[in-house]
Amino acid sequence: MKKQLLLVVALMAAVCAQAQVWQKGVRETAPVLQTPQVQTHRATITPAEGQVWWGYMTEADLANSNSIGTGTPNMTFMTGIYVPANHEQLGSATIKAVRIYVYEGIGATMSDASVWISKTKPATLAAADYSQSVKSLEDGVNDIMLNTPYAVNNEGFYIGYCVTSSNAYPIMCCGKQDAPNAFLISSPGNMEWEDLNGYGFGKLAFMVLAEGANIVDYCATPADFGTIYSKAGEDCVASVKVTNTGLQTISSLSYTVTTNGVAGEEKTANGLNIPFNGISSVNFNLGSESQAAKYAKTITITKINGQPNTANINSASGYVICMTQSTTVVPVIEEFTGTWCGWCPVGFEGLKWVHENYGDKVVLIAVHYNDPMQISDYSPILSGVGSFPSSFINRSLDLYPHPQNFQYVLPTLFEVVVPGKVDVTANWTDDQQKAISMNATSTFYYNDDNANYGVAFVLVEDGLTGTGSSWSQANYLSGNADYKGFDFWYNGASRVSGIEFDHVPVAAWGIQNGMDLSVPTQFTANEALSYSYDADITSKSVIQDKSKLSVVALLIDKSDGSIINAAKTTIGASTGIKGVQTVTGSTAAATYYTLDGKQYSAPQKGLNIVKMADGSVRKVMVK
Repeated sequence: MKKQLLLVVALMAAVCAQAQVWQKGVRETAPVLQTPQVQTHRATITPAEGQVWWGYMTEADLANSNSIGTGTPNMTFMTGIYVPANHEQLGSATIKAVRIYVYEGIGATMSDASVWISKTKPATLAAADYSQSVKSLEDGVNDIMLNTPYAVNNEGFYIGYCVTSSNAYPIMCCGKQDAPNAFLISSPGNMEWEDLNGYGFGKLAFMVLAEGANIVDYCATPADFGTIYSKAGEDCVASVKVTNTGLQTISSLSYTVTTNGVAGEEKTANGLNIPFNGISSVNFNLGSESQAAKYAKTITITKINGQPNTANINSASGYVICMTQSTTVVPVIEEFTGTWCGWCPVGFEGLKWVHENYGDKVVLIAVHYNDPMQISDYSPILSGVGSFPSSFINRSLDLYPHPQNFQYVLPTLFEVVVPGKVDVTANWTDDQQKAISMNATSTFYYNDDNANYGVAFVLVEDGLTGTGSSWSQANYLSGNADYKGFDFWYNGASRVSGIEFDHVPVAAWGIQNGMDLSVPTQFTANEALSYSYDADITSKSVIQDKSKLSVVALLIDKSDGSIINAAKTTIGASTGIKGVQTVTGSTAAATYYTLDGKQYSAPQKGLNIVKMADGSVRKVMVK
């Protein structure tokens, strides 16, 4: 029996009531396989002179192998890898054969197997540029000689296999490290192509026999490492994925670090063991910086085992943000659901588990689609959602919203270092509760002259309920033995009425990248950056009970759309103050501008652009 819902990641293009998602198939007797599989079928093709078996995976990766699927048997899958144009190793090679690895016990379930090659992703096997039927696939290693060898000619190409299986998890993956282009998968007619890099499945267990490949002894390429946070005055270490495309196993790497264009002295990382075509995370010491600021860093691998690195791409880039201190992280879970969605009770239980175990330490937002609780304010985010239920955590991790997944992931999120925090307060502007005055205060722990952040506001309500079929929750968990642990849904009907829906966004402002000018582009470490906005809610028709409303502030990194921190508050009584709030100290207002650029000494009715004495800019509404 397979365990389902352990780690599910893909957001598919089609939205359907019974959405399929990629799942890892794990045996009850061995939840995580620690040893290589017993290969009942062995390799049959030994490379001749000038030939080499090449792949994104290595044989060492087989020690950490598994199989994935959608959890539904008798589906057809196309899977493969992509080799970019002008590939350093395979650009001038000819592909003579392929090697397909099959998980133990799966071979007998497979039928209609074929090898395929195409310059573009084929929607079906028939659409591939080349296909070749395979008599059968067996457990272990399957070496298949191509009837027509494929000349690469420095063009990009996709290569893989197509198979139908009565097993729900037929495709073998391996290795602890993902890699770009190393695992592509689709199900013709059911799911579009998905690149599983970054989702924790490893690489497709698949290789090609290349003749005339350009394989040298010492060749290593590091991957860009994004943004890393550290404390000023302390050494910063970057864990960077390094791919060994040389024949010699890497035991040491010499490298230099360039900071804001200035190169440092050569350093060496020892004690490594990266085989040919292996990918491993290597710790590079980026040094320390005394000032709390953002630094551009470039790592260049100069030598491998003391010999010159011959890789065409031998450098990786990223940033280090040195901070004066760390801060508390409040993760944000945006779960995507709908009353029409029969699997969405899984997400209902997922958010329930998080709330019971973490309370206000995690912000929960249950975003509804195509039911009475959908709001147009969230359309920019919903447009990126392909399957229901699903969830974004800080908009940087896609996760199937099962309680087990949250149990696994959330503890690590509280350890993530972020560059700043946000606090939020909210009050009704009037006794009739027609508008809410929201104030977000952002604080960053480094200096930045070119920041790119924004604050969004979300109005969330608990206890929403309604009558009629559109308010009754479809329930595929009813009587489903895999969900006995969810008693309410397991024992419930196929459609459940009378549900109270919590954490529902009933309005949002600046939801994608934050409100304009909500965070200035220049700030200093530890400076309190205040932004106020009066939100008229008279047109927000989803709201039912204003006493159950809360305001969430999201601090968004506009460079990639991720949420770096958040805060939540209830709404206080009317203060009698409308429009501009008084600001004192270093942030006292200096100059007021209207939207057409006219300057005034005092705020004008309507929207004002306010330039503060410290140079920061805010948007303030005056009634």
